[in-house]
Amino acid sequence: MDLTQAIKNRHSVRQFTDEKVPLATIKAILQDAQLAPSWVNSQPYQVHLLMGDALEAVRTAQAQLEKAGTKGTPDVPVMGRQHWSPQAQRNMAAWTAGLGNAAPLMAPAAAQLYHAPAILYLTLPTGYSDWSLYDLGAFGESILLGASARGLATMTAYQLIKYPQLLRQHLNISAAQQIIIGIAIGKEDPAAAVNTQIKTTRMPLDAILTVHEHLPNS
Repeated sequence: MDLTQAIKNRHSVRQFTDEKVPLATIKAILQDAQLAPSWVNSQPYQVHLLMGDALEAVRTAQAQLEKAGTKGTPDVPVMGRQHWSPQAQRNMAAWTAGLGNAAPLMAPAAAQLYHAPAILYLTLPTGYSDWSLYDLGAFGESILLGASARGLATMTAYQLIKYPQLLRQHLNISAAQQIIIGIAIGKEDPAAAVNTQIKTTRMPLDAILTVHEHLPNS
C-alpha cells in the first residue's frame, strides 16, 4: 500500500475484532515509526505495549472504575471545549451533532477499551520540552500510518489514558514518565455500528491554507 492510500484508509475505530496482532508486526510498525523526525535526535519517548492477560486485567479494572463513575485524571490536562478556538469549537460541535444513533454506543465501547487486542502507551519524561510533544506527535502518527499500511486499524483516545495511576500500577510505569498518548491497534469490526455510523470530514483546504508567494506591499 502506498503512503497516500495508507493516509486515506486511516480512521478512528471504536470496536475491534478478537483477532490478535502478532508481536513481530507491532515491532515492525514501531521500528518504521522511529524514523519520524525528532528535535536534535532527542527521541525522548518510551513505548509500553499492553496485550494478552495484562491487557485483560487493565480492561477489567478500568471497566470497574467507569462503573463507579470515577473521574479521569490524565497526565495531560483536559481543556473544556469552551476554551478552544472558535474554529475548533465549530468543528467539534459539527462532529458531535453528526453522531446520531451512534452516540449512545460510544461510552460502552470506550469502557471496554474498544475491545482492542493491543494498546500502545507513549510516554515522555516529566518536565519534557514542548518540542518533545511535536516529536511524540510525529512518532504517533507514523505508528498510525504504519498500522494502516499493514491493514490494521487504530484508535487514539482520551479513554486510553484516562486513569494513569491504574496504568502505573499494572504496567509499572515510573512516575517520572508522563503517559501522553494511547493507541489501540487491531482489526476493525466491520459490523459494529459504532464503526459504521460515525463518519468525519475535514475542513476545505482553502479554509486552513494561506499561500504567501509575494511580500506584502512589494
